[in-house]
Amino acid sequence: MWFEDIQIGGRRTLGSHTFTQDEMIAFAKRYDPQVFHIDPEAAKASPFGGIIASGWYTAAIWMRLAIESRKADAQGGNPLQRAGVSPGFEKMRWLRPVRPGTTLTYTTETIEKVELQSRPTLGLVKSYNEARDGDGALYMSFIGKGFVARRPK
Repeated sequence: MWFEDIQIGGRRTLGSHTFTQDEMIAFAKRYDPQVFHIDPEAAKASPFGGIIASGWYTAAIWMRLAIESRKADAQGGNPLQRAGVSPGFEKMRWLRPVRPGTTLTYTTETIEKVELQSRPTLGLVKSYNEARDGDGALYMSFIGKGFVARRPK
């Protein structure tokens, strides 16, 4: 799939993940060792009243599901050209604490396409990304940006 093939408003579900306490602690011990992420007992005295997942862990799960979704597309004969190169994210928000046993479903929607004058072989695609629980409550959102190859002329 080329930049020109991507449709604004195109929405897809990337997948779901159920957070376990052991996985949450393992990630946090290595990358975000705050007490409310690594120590269930001490976390009870935190503002969260118990252990919660690192926001970075919830974002890392989005990344894993996005890559798995791209691989599935490629196996189906529809690979995204030059996918994965990103100049960053905007408006990353963690709106609710993710507790052990929470299942989040991640979605992405194309919201903007930018033809790059400085790089005519690439376009910039912006997407709005969410993680919601089974009741529809929003836990995480951000705008992602990625470069995608333009169809050769």
